[in-house]
Amino acid sequence: MIFTFSPTTPLQNFKILSQCLVPRPIAWISTINDNGSINLAPFSFFAPVSLEPTILSVCLMKKSDGGIKDTLYNAKRSKHASITIPNPQDCTQVQQCSTEFERGKSEASEIGIRLTSILSDYPPVPSNCQCAFFCDFYDIWEFQSTTDTLLLEVKQCFVDARFASESSENLRFVLEPLVRAGSGFKVLQDL
Repeated sequence: MIFTFSPTTPLQNFKILSQCLVPRPIAWISTINDNGSINLAPFSFFAPVSLEPTILSVCLMKKSDGGIKDTLYNAKRSKHASITIPNPQDCTQVQQCSTEFERGKSEASEIGIRLTSILSDYPPVPSNCQCAFFCDFYDIWEFQSTTDTLLLEVKQCFVDARFASESSENLRFVLEPLVRAGSGFKVLQDL
């Protein structure tokens, strides 16, 4: 089968890419809402794009009403975002956070996800995180009306000591990330 990618078929394009470009890490992004509550949303269109500066990209579809996602709005406004790489045991909560909540509602509070503040200048992350990136807003690439690409510059990274090798100079981590694998989620070691 041959599929033609077109700006008029964004859902088809998304489905093809999300099923074929696998596995992909999940970015579980926390940002601060206008009211001070924490927005926590997962994104599977997430990848590094540069080392110097260290830039991560997150592709965001628009909300069902055509508005921009809270993550994009909050990151642009506050200039900060924290990205957690979720654990396999977080799968149900990650899926629940993908539900569209009204602006200003905290997914973490609504779902009962405990958060912890690792760096005071950045939004808190799920308390059981194994790895988190603390990022500053860098830019937005606007390609089509249905998507925006958020660029975040990594300033610091946290890795739980349980997942690091004995020698920190080796920079070897044994993470158990939840990844997108076609239509579902998998643990990277299961692939």
